[in-house]
Amino acid sequence: MQVFKAFIISARKFFPVNLMYFVIFCVIAFAASSSSTDSEQSSFRTVSLEIGFMDQDGTSASRALCDYLKTLHTLTPLAYDEEALLDGLFYRTIDYILILPDGFEARLLSGTDENLYETVQIPGVYSSAFIDEQIDSFLKAAKLCLAGGLSPKDAFSRTSSALAESANQVQIMEFDDDSQTDSAMTAIFYFYQFLAYVIISIILTGLTPILSIFQEENLAKRTSCSSMSLFQRNLQLAFGSIFYCLAAWLLFIITSGIFYGEAIFSEKGLLCIVNSFLLLPLGVSISLIIACFAPSGNIITMINNIVTLGMSFLCGIFIPQQMLGESVLAFSKYLPLYWYVKNNDLISGFGSEPFTWPAYWKHLGILMFYGIAIFTVALVVSKYKSSRKRA
Repeated sequence: MQVFKAFIISARKFFPVNLMYFVIFCVIAFAASSSSTDSEQSSFRTVSLEIGFMDQDGTSASRALCDYLKTLHTLTPLAYDEEALLDGLFYRTIDYILILPDGFEARLLSGTDENLYETVQIPGVYSSAFIDEQIDSFLKAAKLCLAGGLSPKDAFSRTSSALAESANQVQIMEFDDDSQTDSAMTAIFYFYQFLAYVIISIILTGLTPILSIFQEENLAKRTSCSSMSLFQRNLQLAFGSIFYCLAAWLLFIITSGIFYGEAIFSEKGLLCIVNSFLLLPLGVSISLIIACFAPSGNIITMINNIVTLGMSFLCGIFIPQQMLGESVLAFSKYLPLYWYVKNNDLISGFGSEPFTWPAYWKHLGILMFYGIAIFTVALVVSKYKSSRKRA
């Protein structure tokens, strides 16, 4: 096993670079997990905003609207001072300004929707639309009460109390087990999405230089002069490559288990693991093709960046496939990582295609086909290079 031992010794040389990839990826994965957990915990939560209002009408309708908004937000009466109002919005002491002009109730009773109220908002802040929707809900409910025959005073009073009561009855339901599982699964999907870039980078960075060493002409001649056959040499190199790739892959699987616990062993988690396993023959096949030309270390790094970054951007690892143009997707379908990401989106439900077992196995089959095809090309190139050297 002299070749295998030499392979392991050579692999130690590239351990610091691979460790750097691993640490950076783990930090990013942990940060993404925390971010997704925080965003899920903060979802569907009502936000109380600072609203400044000017009631110039002073009628039962304007007071009822203000009473309703007070149950949801913090209302502060304001004097009409344009400079002071703009300063409040600029320094974010006020999120929204509501002006109820004189004649607000009269217009509402007449059934008109024009010039009922005025607002001053911060451009680009989506919470303002939330307040607009609440005001529109009040106005629509008030019109229904008026149409039902209630007097204006009773209609506005009942509208305010009914909407306020319904708002207070809304509760945030917490499903501890399900929410934790969903949060963990979301983090797992992102973990395995970016794993494609990292694991192929590690294989190309660490495995290609080792295989290139054994492709050097002087070393190949010395090996051929020994008692070791070419088959034994290639078999030991194959064992070394398998050991190297499996060790790197298992390290990431164990890391995902540490990060996400039992969720990684759920059905969807196991599907992600199986999907990621097919990255190994793909990475090895690409490494074999590059190693046939015995490039230097700098060239290997350049090729690694072109191959991994290029496929990552084109296939949807860094940018979701839904955001890519049709021409880009049409081209990326000829790249293997497109089908890996397609399967990951299929499992996670992030893509447009619903999960079905035939679709999952189809994408796995295509990914496996790419690995076999590229490996066949690598053997052909290696055979051609060997025949050229003998000639």
